[in-house]
Amino acid sequence: MASTLALCSWSLHRHLPARGKAPAETPISLPDFIRVARERYDIGQVELCQVHLDSYKYRYLDTIKAALGRYNVRAITMPIDVGNISELDPVKREADIRLIMRWIDAAAYIGIPAVRVNSGRQPEGQFDLQITINSYRTLVSYGKMINCKILMENHGGISADPGNIAKIVQGVNSNWFRLLPDFGNFDPTTRYEGLQTMLPMAAVVHAKTLDFDERGEQTAYDYDLCMRLVAQSGYQGPLSIEYEGEGDEYEGIAKSRDLILRYITAAAA
Repeated sequence: MASTLALCSWSLHRHLPARGKAPAETPISLPDFIRVARERYDIGQVELCQVHLDSYKYRYLDTIKAALGRYNVRAITMPIDVGNISELDPVKREADIRLIMRWIDAAAYIGIPAVRVNSGRQPEGQFDLQITINSYRTLVSYGKMINCKILMENHGGISADPGNIAKIVQGVNSNWFRLLPDFGNFDPTTRYEGLQTMLPMAAVVHAKTLDFDERGEQTAYDYDLCMRLVAQSGYQGPLSIEYEGEGDEYEGIAKSRDLILRYITAAAA
């Protein structure tokens, strides 16, 4: 497991302003987050969540590019949280895909090599997985033109089912389509089976943490098993901190970093 460490901006979501959300606790900007990743945690890779970007306009994106350069930090993904690519109404779905493409453009302009696009949802009893597959194919074709891969995360909706994920991967059938498995997002009954399904196709892993015990261990699920599954899969990409606990986010990131680094160090020994 020759993996590296990354930090997702969602780990500080209570401090980062997001459109349509409640005001941040102690507001910081996205350039501040990039600085904190490097100066406070010595982490040189970040995920920049689309909800934390003020705009997809180039003038604003130039400030993000400048911060990445200033602190010598590389943005590895942009998780995108707009649109529903599985929308049954073709007019609405096309509008959502066009909006997602604008954010893919933004990621490519910054120099981010991959974006995460959610699988979306469909009404109960009206299941059509081919719509999802075709939407991903459209986005993959677009991303390929501008050198940006499309990632799917187990992020609720259609992607909550590991079987659906396997069918979508098979249906899209492209090297420009990869997965972003998240330790915490599957139902407990399918968590480890789902991670085993996703890890062979992973480009990034969300090594999600919740709250910690007094020994610095994450207790919401079997973190050791999750890491063993990562190692067994042969995955060697970024392990991204996505702290979602109830405690202080800055402290939660530090504890997450220390926990994940123990696994990285042990694997390298």
